[in-house]
Amino acid sequence: MGGAPRKPYPKFVWSPAGGWWAQPKTWKRNTLIIGGGITLFMAFVFKKSAELEQRTLYPRVWIPSMMWAKQFKDDSDPNFQPPKSL
Repeated sequence: MGGAPRKPYPKFVWSPAGGWWAQPKTWKRNTLIIGGGITLFMAFVFKKSAELEQRTLYPRVWIPSMMWAKQFKDDSDPNFQPPKSL
């Protein structure tokens, strides 16, 4: 069970991924660190995107970004209004 036996491989080959059949002991910690880094980066991108979002026309239907976009929360632009009923 488990397929063919592992073949011999050169010990002097270096690989950024860890070489042949790499299973580092700290894979869980490494995964959490990378996952946390990705989460922080995506939170920054989301925050910056929400700050910079501007629409020239009011959407015809509801869109999720209406919940966090500043443009929909304040009524400073009188021309930015929902469309009249069809």
